[in-house]
Parts: sequence; C-alpha cells; structure tokens
Amino acid sequence: MRMDADTTSGKQAYDRMLESFRRGDADVLLGTQMVAKGHDFPRVTLVGVLSADSSLYVNDFRASERTFCLLTQVIGRAGRAERPGRALIQTFSPGNEILSLACKQDYPAFYAAESALRKETVFPPFCDLAVLLLSSEDEQVLFKAANDLRDRLLSLAEGDYHDLPLTVFGPFEAQIYKVSDRYRLRMILKCRNSPRLRGLLRELMVSFADERKVILSVDINPLSV
Repeated sequence: MRMDADTTSGKQAYDRMLESFRRGDADVLLGTQMVAKGHDFPRVTLVGVLSADSSLYVNDFRASERTFCLLTQVIGRAGRAERPGRALIQTFSPGNEILSLACKQDYPAFYAAESALRKETVFPPFCDLAVLLLSSEDEQVLFKAANDLRDRLLSLAEGDYHDLPLTVFGPFEAQIYKVSDRYRLRMILKCRNSPRLRGLLRELMVSFADERKVILSVDINPLSV
C-alpha cells in the first residue's frame, strides 16, 4: 500500500487507507513522512527509513530537531503490541550523533546538546528570527530592490532604531529561487520580537508599499527559514 499526497488526495482517502492497513489488507505500507506520525499499527514489526540524511543536511537550523523527531516517531511505529519491533535506517552518516540519539530514543541527551548549540550560535529560543522575502517577475528589478531594502534597513538600524539589537544576513536567494514566474530573494534578521522591532518592520513595509513590481513580505519566527 502506498501513502503519499497523490494517493490520499480524495475525500477521506487518508483515513480509509489507515484503517485498511490496520485491518491487515496489506503487509507493507510505503509512504512519505505522513506515515510516521502518531499511528498505532499493532501488527507492524519492521520500520525502514530511506535517505534519513535528506532531512538532516538542509539549510535550516531546525534540521537536527526535525530529523530527531521524525525518526523517533517512525521508530515508535514498530513493536507496539506483543511482538517486538525493529527499525532500519539508511544513511550516509551512520556515526552522526543526531541519528544515534534518535535510535536510542534519548530525548534528554538530544535536548541538552541541541539547546547548548543554539545558545552558543544564538538561534531560537535564544533569539527571534524575522524573514524578509522579496519577489518580482523582473530579476534585475528584484536585485536592485533587495539592495535598496538592505540599505534602508541598515540606515534605520543605525539611526532611529540604534537601540534595537539586530544582526542582518543577506540578501540571498530563497531556497526555491523561482516560483510561479517570480524570482525570490530573502533577508534574515536575528532580533528580539518587540514593539520596537515591529515598528522597524512596519517602516520597511511602508517604504515598499508603492513599489508595484516588487512584493515584500515579513514573517517572524517562521516554521522554516
């Protein structure tokens, strides 16, 4: 049985498929991450994860946390009844600490290591992140607007908002550079979410309100950066 976005697109298809597998209509369930989370299949005794590294080495500070959570969840799908379970994880990095801790289900050790790393490198929850995303159908216009945005931001940060702790990164290409014929650049701010920060972001948004060829959006503490 195959479970992914294509096979579960119909109304109630997801629930019907889970119930069918739970009844034992199929011996193997092959799917994406949606098969890993929160399901109780008493007969399952073997879980396999292909390419575990694909979620570990991505450009996001939450990559380790997400990989750890996903693996601990999927490992927990096996051996939930009388028969013991086993998990096989395919990886190019068998010595990776995150994978090792996930296999051991060692939550305290993972939390201690991950929180220490984020504190040292100043990432949430030890700061907030604001992502500024610029998009345009004209690539040259977009790059000029991104440079103007950076200049405007630095001017405000050094002027009226000099009291606001702020670290600026970018502009650089978004993870998916072109979507629906629109090119995308982004900037990331390490900051503290406060009325002062929102005032700064409001001024930036207003300065781009009349720019018809460029769209500026702001997301504070997004789920992915």
